Amino acid sequence: MLVKPQQLTLSLLVSLAMTSTAYAEHVALPAMSITGIAGETTPYALPESIISSPDSGDMLKKLPGANINQNGPLTSLVQYRGMYADRVNVVVDGLALSTAGPNRMDSPLSYVPSSQLDNIAIYRGIAPVSSGIETIGGTVKAESRQAEFGSSDEIEVHGNLNSLYSTNGDTRSVGANTSMANQHHRLQLSGSVDRSHDQEFDGGDILPTESDRDTLGIAYGFRHNDTELEFDLNHLDTGETGTPALPMDIIWIRGETLKAGITQQLDNGGKLTAKVHYQDVDHQMDNFSLRQPGMMLRYNDADVLAKGFQLGYSQGNWGFGLDADSAEHNSLISDPSNAMFFVNNFNEVERDRLSAFAEWDGAIADKWQMQSGLRLTHVKTDADDVDSSMAGMMMPVATLRDDFNNADQSQEDTLADIVFKFTRTLSSSLDLELGFARKERAPSYQERYLWLPLQATSGLADGKNYIGNLNLDPETSYQFEIGLDWHQPDFAISPRLFYHHVNDYIQGVATDNAAAIMVSNNMSPMAGTPLQYDNVDAKLYGIDTNWLWALTDHWQLDGTVSYVRGKRRDTNDNLYRIAPLTARTQLSYIQPDWRVAVEAVTVAAQNKISTENEEAKTGGYAFFNLSGQYSVSKAVSVQAGVNNLLDRKYSNHLGGYNRVSGNDDIAVGDRLPGLGRSFYLGLNLNW
Repeated sequence: MLVKPQQLTLSLLVSLAMTSTAYAEHVALPAMSITGIAGETTPYALPESIISSPDSGDMLKKLPGANINQNGPLTSLVQYRGMYADRVNVVVDGLALSTAGPNRMDSPLSYVPSSQLDNIAIYRGIAPVSSGIETIGGTVKAESRQAEFGSSDEIEVHGNLNSLYSTNGDTRSVGANTSMANQHHRLQLSGSVDRSHDQEFDGGDILPTESDRDTLGIAYGFRHNDTELEFDLNHLDTGETGTPALPMDIIWIRGETLKAGITQQLDNGGKLTAKVHYQDVDHQMDNFSLRQPGMMLRYNDADVLAKGFQLGYSQGNWGFGLDADSAEHNSLISDPSNAMFFVNNFNEVERDRLSAFAEWDGAIADKWQMQSGLRLTHVKTDADDVDSSMAGMMMPVATLRDDFNNADQSQEDTLADIVFKFTRTLSSSLDLELGFARKERAPSYQERYLWLPLQATSGLADGKNYIGNLNLDPETSYQFEIGLDWHQPDFAISPRLFYHHVNDYIQGVATDNAAAIMVSNNMSPMAGTPLQYDNVDAKLYGIDTNWLWALTDHWQLDGTVSYVRGKRRDTNDNLYRIAPLTARTQLSYIQPDWRVAVEAVTVAAQNKISTENEEAKTGGYAFFNLSGQYSVSKAVSVQAGVNNLLDRKYSNHLGGYNRVSGNDDIAVGDRLPGLGRSFYLGLNLNW
């Protein structure tokens, strides 16, 4: 069934035709203000939702303008308004995590399972400069459950247990937190276990999509008068997990993240913060343990070592910050059947950032508020010499190696971000928002240092071979946004219209490097002409909105609509892997102790595809989800539901292409299908 754009909001139009008396105070409304003083919280957090998957990315898709590029069951790459992967600043518990995998198999959201997720939020539209470094594609904040200080010297013991079972893939998930705290100390232990078999669709199995992940964490906090200290140590252990849209699967991802911080309230009303972090993660992947082996068996051992600090000071309307971080990446490809074979893919690639910002937020005139900010960032990258055993047998490989090693790998970029956002109160129930910004991003280490034509592309998953480009310029995006926040006691809607004019957008274009073409044709003849990262010109524009309507004392209707169009400005081509027009509409019936809901997810066909990436079109579709929650007591609640109620077969445009041979249900090169029907049951305990 093809879904026309005008059909996407059919349920919304029908609902607007209804007449009813609504009393919003009787229902659980999302995080929109309906008091007439502000349209939305900032950042805009996901309203309380029922968890039906261990993947936190499934929660993010419910936010306006947000979506997920899905390369595997735990590999969710955030897409916001058409920008994704390295362009979106994803902050997990205050840290912009570095990924160990050159294809972002350990994406930032994979470090926080949904069973441990406290909230996930997005800065709608233009992200403030204080939200992070390189925020050209926005900022997403994910926060895990954290213990709070007590109110007296008496020790309080609290905890939480979340468990989930889903029939699709026989998915099992458990997350637990327990803490002891008084007004000066808090100590928390946390952990989670996620397991699943291969996922299913109406037509067969999606191979391989089994998953295996454990997390463990310990956190301590100390508070005395105006001083607060925190220490957190988290361990991630991801086992064999399939990523069918990528050339290899996860064998393991193991490592630790350590952070410490201090917050000091000053006598002059200001606040001083300081944080340091350290991350050490190892990652192994292969192309034969979870999928049918091909002619060439390959291991890829990768790692990241990252560290950094943040200093911040705020007083009144002003905020200042200094940030610095450094990440070192390695990736070595080997053959388990041939000890002599190797490709030193990335060798001690280092990416260092030093950044400072100033931000002002306050009233500039009657009914006008302004948020303004400036961030300057210096990015320095470097890499050591590379090599491959193939260089002794294939002259083109030797040529590529020597060209890379003889070039100057040390590169430096200076970035400037400027933000102006204005809000005007038009009435007690209507606000106007205008935003203007200049945002920049330096090339990723894959875009710059991928010397051999391979698919180590930060999760691009288009099946093409790429080589890097040492001479890339930073991306520069000029951003404009206009929006309204209309908030009545029983109704609220918050549409945003945006336009991004991007100079030097980094994308693969057909290479004229003869050596790269020969190597790619020899190793991957089905991949076609290899692409080389280059600077092109692009634009992205669209509209997204969230809305809610309290129909009666107990009935509530809410949803989101998101549309983005991505185009090249220097050619007639479209940008790759852009989310189609999507609407989510949910009707809920709410009682004090229980609630039930039906959700319609409606997605239009995506015909605006990238010729350069040989992207395939996808048709429109719609499916329905049912969910329910019952509070047995203040300490116990039960959740249940069914996703894709009618077991609709569809292809998610952001799902990538199948790279796994030997599956009679999905041919190699076909778009990966969306998940079939899945019943789930969850239990939540609090003490």
